[in-house]
Amino acid sequence: MTASPAPLIAFGRLRAGRRLSADTFWLDVETPAAESFRAPGCFLKLRGWPEPGPLLDRPFSLHRVQAGGLQLLIRRVGPATRLLCGLAPGRPLKITGPLGRPLTEIIPDPADFYLVAGGVGLAPMALVLDWLRESGRRSRLFYGERSGRHQVDPAWLAAWADDFTATVDDGSGYGRPGLVTEPLAEALAREPRPILACGPPPLLAAVTGLAERFGVAPWVWLEAGMACGLGVCLSCSLPLKEGGRFKVCREGPVADGRTLDWEAA
Repeated sequence: MTASPAPLIAFGRLRAGRRLSADTFWLDVETPAAESFRAPGCFLKLRGWPEPGPLLDRPFSLHRVQAGGLQLLIRRVGPATRLLCGLAPGRPLKITGPLGRPLTEIIPDPADFYLVAGGVGLAPMALVLDWLRESGRRSRLFYGERSGRHQVDPAWLAAWADDFTATVDDGSGYGRPGLVTEPLAEALAREPRPILACGPPPLLAAVTGLAERFGVAPWVWLEAGMACGLGVCLSCSLPLKEGGRFKVCREGPVADGRTLDWEAA
């Protein structure tokens, strides 16, 4: 079993940025500590440095580690993400991590997977795909958005996700109209596989229900507001079916969806 990496505080600079949709940005952060973050499933906390900004660092999934840099996919939704997405290349950043448990610890023997990304839940999937390829496993990505304006650049997506199905709820943009769970259910009926999903709670709850219907494991990538990121404040904890709470920052961010009390959450 692979031990959880010890978190560290590192500094870097924004090397490049790219706008991929109306409010989604790809950031490339150069740091000498990049290789220390190569742990699929873990996340980091980020803030501009030493610029004034939000009191707390913000948690983000790690998209990829390449050429001495950390790549992130961020959706601009509030003051902190607006600040980060608006930074010019060369600006310094403070990075804390890797945080959480890596997938190599949670799922030490990976199988062929269906990957499901709702919205910016797409962020961790490139590093997951790299891990599965290195493990000799097949995967297929299902990527869903509410509208075409939120969809990322399809050429950018195709550059790292060679087998994907895109859906869009309102029928605009590219891909198949409708919910991302529809082609997922069809794929499960043809070939049941375990699922690894990241996105909003209603999607994760729906994916868990589909997994139970087809008798496969649903691994869900949880995103929750958090303060410390170290399991102390409990602000990110979620209720479990059998009682108690799941600490997303320390025990996750990936969990077996069948253990969570989705109605209470």
